[in-house]
Amino acid sequence: MTAVVGSDKETDVKRILVVEDERIIAINICSTLKQYGYNATYVSDANDAIEHIENEHFDLVLMDIMLNGPMDGIEIATIIKKTKEIPVIYLTAYSDEATINRAKATEPFGYLIKPFNSRDLYISVEMAIYKSQVQKHIRNVESRLAENQKWETIALVASGISHEVNNPLTSILNLADLIALEAKKLGSNSLQEKASKIAEESDRIAKIIKNLVSYSQSTSSQWNYSNLGSIANDTRSFLHQYFLKEGIQCEIELGDVPLAYCQPQKIKQVLLNLIQDARVRVNTREDTIGRKITVILKQAEEEGTSHILIQIKDNGSEDLMKGISQMNSLEVTKSIISEHKGKMYRDDAVSSWFFTLPIIKPL
Repeated sequence: MTAVVGSDKETDVKRILVVEDERIIAINICSTLKQYGYNATYVSDANDAIEHIENEHFDLVLMDIMLNGPMDGIEIATIIKKTKEIPVIYLTAYSDEATINRAKATEPFGYLIKPFNSRDLYISVEMAIYKSQVQKHIRNVESRLAENQKWETIALVASGISHEVNNPLTSILNLADLIALEAKKLGSNSLQEKASKIAEESDRIAKIIKNLVSYSQSTSSQWNYSNLGSIANDTRSFLHQYFLKEGIQCEIELGDVPLAYCQPQKIKQVLLNLIQDARVRVNTREDTIGRKITVILKQAEEEGTSHILIQIKDNGSEDLMKGISQMNSLEVTKSIISEHKGKMYRDDAVSSWFFTLPIIKPL
């Protein structure tokens, strides 16, 4: 049996599934939730509960532990936990230690002991939904911070391993040449093709290592006049294999811009952070075709002063966490731009990050 109380006209209305086999209790709970602005659906058995959770979105499940049928609420919650990140609050008239210990294994967001009043219900629901949102946000941030740390680790390791990798690669290329010569003498086209393929793949590995080493070369403490187009190309090359794998097209539109007086490695970090953010956004697109990031560099005027304007534009969907806008890396990025006497801002209307660098002419 299924019934819906309330409406979902507003996009921010939280949806709650009540799993309760006592019809009168379920209706009363749903009516109370409606009074507090929630949308509530109730079901009375395990199969209906599982079907609803698999096919619809809910922000919270209020789960009666004791249900009629082959499964109780704890068993249903165990199934939910394997496939969905939905907070569960248990409703129970039984608070014995054995039941509580079974319930603990499903990591519920709370317990309500029957009978409970409307205020207790409201507080428990609000706290559970809030706690769930915070946990999701933390997981999202940790995941993205780990991604950024991965790039930093790759950059640090690249220089160290390049010598060890390049030596055997050189040997492989030499062996491939010898095999190709031997194959030519024997008239074996098949062997020649295989030797050519070995050489081709070895060259590809060498280019990847070269890009990594080039990108990771530390010049962070040095201020000099640098070509921003080259810095942007270096950053794109650093991410090329990932763009290739994810079907992302990354273009650079370079206008007539002067050399920028900057710390090149730090500007690389800014571009890396912002392009990484654009990568996250385009990967939210359901279709894998048409994912695109554009880096635009041009000279612009503001209040009679010229500066270099860099735009990182993507055609992705706006993710719920607003890309890096709530991450520590944003503060690092802003700090670098501020250190360079520039400005940085986000314009969601054109799905772009912008940052500026002042034009400083050599003495």
